[in-house]
Amino acid sequence: MKRSLATLMLVTLLSGCSLAPEYHRPEQDLPASWGTDETRPEPGELSREWWKRFDDAALNALVARALEHNLELEESLARVDGARAALGLARAGLFPEISAQGSGERSQASRDASASYGMMEELGLLEERVSRLEGVPSSVASPSRVGTVWSGAVQASWEPDLWGRYLDAASAARERLLSAEDTRKALELSVAGQVCSAYFDLLNYEEQLELTRRTLASREDSAALYEKQYAEGAISELDMLNVRTQVDTLKDSLAQAQVRLEQAEGALLLLTGASPEEIFSGRAERGKSLSALVAVPQLPAGLPSELLNRRPDIRSAEASLRAAHFQVGEARAAFFPSISLTGSFGTASTALGSLFSGTAGTWSYGGGVSLPLFTFGRTLSGVRQAEASMREAAAAYALTVQQAFSDVRSALAAQSGMAKSVQNLADAATRMEKAAALARVRYEAGYSPYLDVLEAERTLYSSQMSLSSRRASHLSAIVQVCVSLGGGW
Repeated sequence: MKRSLATLMLVTLLSGCSLAPEYHRPEQDLPASWGTDETRPEPGELSREWWKRFDDAALNALVARALEHNLELEESLARVDGARAALGLARAGLFPEISAQGSGERSQASRDASASYGMMEELGLLEERVSRLEGVPSSVASPSRVGTVWSGAVQASWEPDLWGRYLDAASAARERLLSAEDTRKALELSVAGQVCSAYFDLLNYEEQLELTRRTLASREDSAALYEKQYAEGAISELDMLNVRTQVDTLKDSLAQAQVRLEQAEGALLLLTGASPEEIFSGRAERGKSLSALVAVPQLPAGLPSELLNRRPDIRSAEASLRAAHFQVGEARAAFFPSISLTGSFGTASTALGSLFSGTAGTWSYGGGVSLPLFTFGRTLSGVRQAEASMREAAAAYALTVQQAFSDVRSALAAQSGMAKSVQNLADAATRMEKAAALARVRYEAGYSPYLDVLEAERTLYSSQMSLSSRRASHLSAIVQVCVSLGGGW
């Protein structure tokens, strides 16, 4: 008994060692700082609900709705639940499996096929003859061909994890769960960014649509006036044709603006998880105008190395890399022998009433060893496959880090460049308003042809349309900076 306990303790102590390679985060040449620029404002910490920086209640509601109802997020949540279930399955391999079984059987044996029955019958006949000669009744009953057996048992089986195979499998499953959770967080960040950008596009197209309508109405009023002047011979046919051409061009611009607005509306509703009926005919909530939205730039705070822990996509890639390390250990364990231990305790009786009597007890225990001898390269190929997957995961992690810093650089450049562009276009639009007014005054005074008026008004319209588009792009650039920095914690 003592020897058995000592063996069990040794097996338990050996259980849990791992053959997985030791994990070290891959080293990469990261920038020492985010750089300095005296024209930039001071960097600040990014709020967890970073979209509220735009101070628009309608946008806040749309993002909240998307985070709750977006179907891509529902898919990612299902993948997280699946990874959690897989972790439970993997951990179960570390523990004994205990089961219970019970049975009852009534059967009739073949008289011709049972040697024991024939022997018992012959003994009974012989005893009967002897008893008849002695004049006493026979004490041996004829054997019965019908029998009943009742049994019940509790069984246990366990494979000690001598080489860490099940421990590595559970560790890999845990890392895959972490990867799935971070992938969901990355998708939440992406969805919030897409909703913000889609909302700004919607406001932009709506503003451009209203601008086109106002400009078209003004051109049509002017066209009606100039048609009278043309009928009176006050202006040339060329001037009249130029006026009508501008009206037709604006009608085309109006149609295109309506198409873009409808498409943006549907795209935004799709992101928020709206129903098909709402996507087809619904209308997204509006808040502030583009020019009224707060456009405070976001700059990175802290050291660039902190980005490795801030961005959920980087954390997900690193978790996948750690999982690949554990999978190598799991594959290596297949080279070594495995031990299985089994035990059973139960009862068996021909009568149900005596099933739990002291004489009905049964028990058994045992063990087995399995050692792969000739697998014709299967085990070695499994290890090589796991090692290749580990190298692939390392490359994917490095690429994710590279892409992250590229995203930050591009977003910061767009944020800065778009801010300057908005200012330049706003100045240009202000000047063109004065130029258009001056051109009309000069034309009405007879100092310049009507072509100058058309050109000035066309340039003004183009500047106003570009300014609206650039404001939306500037706000989207701020969104991309927030997303590229991993959102707020």
